[in-house]
Amino acid sequence: MTRLALDSPTRDEAHRRARWLAGPAAPLAAAVAALAVTVAGIGGPAFWLDEAATVSVTGRPAGQMLRVFHHLDLVHALYYLIMRPWVLVFGDGEVALRLPSALATAAAAAGTVLIGRRCAGPLAGLFAGLAYAVSVAASKYAIEARSYAMVTAVAVLATYLLVRGAGPGGRHPWRWFAGYGVAVAVLGLLNLDALLLLPAHGVTLLATRGKAPRTWLRWPVCGGLAGAALIPFVLAAQSQSDQVNWLPKPKLITVWRLLKFMTGNQWLVVPILALAVAGAVAGFRARGKDSGASLIAVAVPWLLLPPAVLIAVSLVADPMFIDRYVLFCLPALSLLTGAGLALLAGAGRPPAGALLAAAVAVALVAASVPTHLAARRQDAKLDDLRTPADVVRREAHRGDAILYLGAVVRWDAAAYPGAFGRLDDVGMAEDPVRAGTITGRDKFPNELRAPLSRAQRLWVMGSRSLGKRPGPLVVRRRLMVRATGPWRIARVWTYKGGRLTLYVRTGPYESPSKPHGPAAKPHRTAPKKPAKPAKS
Repeated sequence: MTRLALDSPTRDEAHRRARWLAGPAAPLAAAVAALAVTVAGIGGPAFWLDEAATVSVTGRPAGQMLRVFHHLDLVHALYYLIMRPWVLVFGDGEVALRLPSALATAAAAAGTVLIGRRCAGPLAGLFAGLAYAVSVAASKYAIEARSYAMVTAVAVLATYLLVRGAGPGGRHPWRWFAGYGVAVAVLGLLNLDALLLLPAHGVTLLATRGKAPRTWLRWPVCGGLAGAALIPFVLAAQSQSDQVNWLPKPKLITVWRLLKFMTGNQWLVVPILALAVAGAVAGFRARGKDSGASLIAVAVPWLLLPPAVLIAVSLVADPMFIDRYVLFCLPALSLLTGAGLALLAGAGRPPAGALLAAAVAVALVAASVPTHLAARRQDAKLDDLRTPADVVRREAHRGDAILYLGAVVRWDAAAYPGAFGRLDDVGMAEDPVRAGTITGRDKFPNELRAPLSRAQRLWVMGSRSLGKRPGPLVVRRRLMVRATGPWRIARVWTYKGGRLTLYVRTGPYESPSKPHGPAAKPHRTAPKKPAKPAKS
């Protein structure tokens, strides 16, 4: 393996100082650091729309879950099936649902140490794992009840198995590649975009073909079998591609946003990239010292190829790129950053280099703290669905009715079923479980007259998911509320992602042709473009 040599008085002394890094202590330290960072404030952000889908689907028996996948979210089926037994044991609260993502992030940090250790040496491996553990992007998706952290952990596992299987003189290389094939299959089932790791690994093997020639037989066989097994799944998922029709075309600013996403914030772009470049240069210079996969051969294709392909395809075809889809590439940046820190640690005399590396690491962590804190605010995500749930718990009376202005707003409410489930959903024709969807099926506006006319207190809930220009059905629902008055607006709560209005009846409903009393004007909102759970 290519290793970055430590600049120390003697090689033996350097080996003695780094001996503990070669054992289980280093990956364990990275895993503990990742857990410490992610668990702190894990319950701070409110659930948002995508997490509401996780709450809704994982709360159903397996048979009912399978019905959902006929309509949507087939690409998340494995994640939901993994989460279902977890929910049965630990519940569907914010901390409980997000904890598997935190554990996956810890596993990815430990795996990053193992990869870095084999490709660049023990110190670089430890720095790489710690860099991933404290990174803003990893932490952000470690506190989200979605599959992205698990995808990253499986990508790290697949890369480690490739590195082990491609290493010269390793025992039972076919076993490593058999495990690699299984990991690739799981990776595809969790996130189809993450299969772009396969061509990145192909570039890795091409760069090391003279050092591990037999991998060109093992890798295509095991990776190809995994890919072939996924073909039916890929074809079935294509029928649900409209779930990502909201994705925008990439622009020049997309690259800048991606850089900020991967490094943590705008202040970290330059120093993180500088360390990564330094690590890549060091890895390039050391690539011929040992056999096996070098740091640069493993990390650079992994970091660059998947986002480049997704952006390029999105420019010439339907858009399919968003930052979180390439979170699984973040460990590659951590590997290069860790190598850069190890290079600093080896600069000059031992105490000076170690102090320099420590100072740089502390400065980077300090620069990331405000972003970490911002990601843990209640309204950190696109929707703050906890606020309307708290309002309903506090203000709703027994027998109150609720009207969701669109079925997708019922999706929002699914994030906190204990709160919204207390209200009478007068607009629902078929509940989500029976319909096999997350939204359920709405009544037509003219079917709302009777239940609305009987309501004494009515909650009306809107959402950004209705779009900037709500459709005619939303307008007709608002008009039907007005027509079934007289009402007074008791209060309006505006929160990130939507609006909740409480109407209180001020007189008896008379007839459709003769509205009685002053009618409250419907409030027009300007929500953002509809948001759906991501394809991957």
